[in-house]
Amino acid sequence: MELIKKIFDRRTATIAAVSSIAAVALALGGGIVSADVKTAVGSDVSSNELRSITVESWDKDYSNGGYGWEVSTDKDMTSKDGQYQPNAQSLQAEREVKLIKGTPQDIRENVNYPEARVLGVKFGFTFPGYNVVSIRPPHVDQYVVERPRPFLNEYAVTGDYKSRSCYKNPALSSVNAGRAMVVDCLYGIELPGEVHKVSVWVMGRGNDYDLEGWFEDWKGATHILKFGSVNFIGWRPMSIEIPKSIPQDVNSFPAIKTLVFKQFKLRSKPHTSLESVYIFFDELRVLTDIFEVHFDGAALDFDKADCDRKNHLLKMIRDNARNPDAYTALVDCSKAPGPAAPIQSGNTQPSQPAQPAQPAQP
Repeated sequence: MELIKKIFDRRTATIAAVSSIAAVALALGGGIVSADVKTAVGSDVSSNELRSITVESWDKDYSNGGYGWEVSTDKDMTSKDGQYQPNAQSLQAEREVKLIKGTPQDIRENVNYPEARVLGVKFGFTFPGYNVVSIRPPHVDQYVVERPRPFLNEYAVTGDYKSRSCYKNPALSSVNAGRAMVVDCLYGIELPGEVHKVSVWVMGRGNDYDLEGWFEDWKGATHILKFGSVNFIGWRPMSIEIPKSIPQDVNSFPAIKTLVFKQFKLRSKPHTSLESVYIFFDELRVLTDIFEVHFDGAALDFDKADCDRKNHLLKMIRDNARNPDAYTALVDCSKAPGPAAPIQSGNTQPSQPAQPAQPAQP
């Protein structure tokens, strides 16, 4: 019995020592810290809301030209009038893009849907090598994404601010006291929530090209992720996982910092054959967590810009939530506080200065 007690005391002392070391390590910054936003109440298992969301089906033609998305090659000649041409040829390459009726049969919801479309791409090159084809959203309002940058705009004071920022949202780009937040405009698809995976259906015909996806994070950095080779026959879903190293949240509220999908790229290899390539795309989807922390005071706005930023994220979450009504309704940002003004007390009449005493009449 005495031996058991000694062993127990020794184990207790060891555990206490390890705990003390861990505490010291955390105090010195050597521990692992969470990127979550902590609230007084905390979160249970419902703090994850993973959903599969289609962010592009190509069923609607926002280009108004029948081509859906724009396709270009690294051998393209510059257009004289600046207008995109969905069908173009040069001495080194040819390309064509259009929306076509059809769908993979494994996408059940699209079967017998009369408006189902796929993105069809045709291209070819004259010479072998590392040829590149880019497939990206067109430059139309549907695909404009405003990206507030996490720093103030130094050019608001020292240079031409309007030429270096996006003015689609006046609340975010208005100059206030000579300094303003940088708001860039880019063309792409803003992905809701914190994305875990991205997938797209591809129909190949055995051409040896590699497919890439280009993503931009909230800081403005571009990340190139590889879906793999399209050297197969028929429809196949191709997917990638978003690495944890790509930032999608911060330690403040709102915590979610969305990614923007910018484009696909197809790359050949020196041994890739030179026959014309026909390839088709459908159902660009994300597996994403759209949970955003809520706390008492989250709806308190400092100004219209603060209100607009939160409304933008909340609208994206509501649009993709299982139960949108469970989330706070969007706020009327026109009622957000303006510049500071004196607060009137209950007595709104200004005090009168004391009148000098009148001399007595003789």
